Amino acid sequence: MLNVSLRCLEVFVAIAETGSFVGAADRLGITQPSVSDHVRTLETKAGATFFDRRRGRPAQLTEAGQIFLAHARTLWEQSGLLSEEIASRNDIAARRVRFAYQRPLAGTRLPQTLADFARDHESYELAMLVGNADEVIAQLNAGTADLGCVLSRRALEGLPSRVVGSEIFTFAAAPSHPLAGRLSIEASELAHHKFLRAAKRSGFDLQMTDMLAAAGIANTPIASRANESVMMRELAVAGVGILCTLRRTVLSDLQTGALVELQVQGEPMRMDVHLAYAARRTATAAARLLGDYIEHRYPTA
Repeated sequence: MLNVSLRCLEVFVAIAETGSFVGAADRLGITQPSVSDHVRTLETKAGATFFDRRRGRPAQLTEAGQIFLAHARTLWEQSGLLSEEIASRNDIAARRVRFAYQRPLAGTRLPQTLADFARDHESYELAMLVGNADEVIAQLNAGTADLGCVLSRRALEGLPSRVVGSEIFTFAAAPSHPLAGRLSIEASELAHHKFLRAAKRSGFDLQMTDMLAAAGIANTPIASRANESVMMRELAVAGVGILCTLRRTVLSDLQTGALVELQVQGEPMRMDVHLAYAARRTATAAARLLGDYIEHRYPTA
């Protein structure tokens, strides 16, 4: 196998097309001795003479040189096409951003914000991944997501992040629930009624436990647990238990009467929306662009 560099091929083709070593040097912006060195290397590796060198005459291709020229041009053209394809793929990769967000945020303004970004930045490829808080954080730590959004009452450990908004939580239950219709409910009363909660010991479940405890609601009995917010909503509508959830996500149910908002005393409960970048690597320009877009458009509850 003839092992030669693309630079040697480029020099060889330039000599054949210009008819001289001087012409090749001028075309490539290198010295004539450098051209001669490349040809010498090429001929040594091939074990053949490619040019008939006679002082005062153009560089003439030998029979071996003519055979090699056809292959050299093909290889050089293919290398150019390969470089263009790699550059194109690199450009596509630079314009791709993988965004992961926590499932409850699907019921907020976030999906519309992502859709607006995709419309306003048509040259960018937006890949959206939805999961629970633990899954989003795991993807950011692994680098399989460039950017992500999660609900949290505290800073995200080990991840570069910032707060871009907040969401109000409310208590919702079926109209048949004993507390439905009450004009004022003390927080401590809720502790005697069954709740619908996320999977036990998940990151979000721990956040919910802290938030409820801060509101004076602790050690509530559990009617059922589920990972999917859709399932939690169905259980609440069926009258299985009280659902503590983002108020935005149940607005339509409150308006239709499928669920009733429990009028619990005290300040509204909130969680911050954290925008986080992948750990242990610099955020791409595309990720920063999307992050700024979300921050400027995310409405505070």
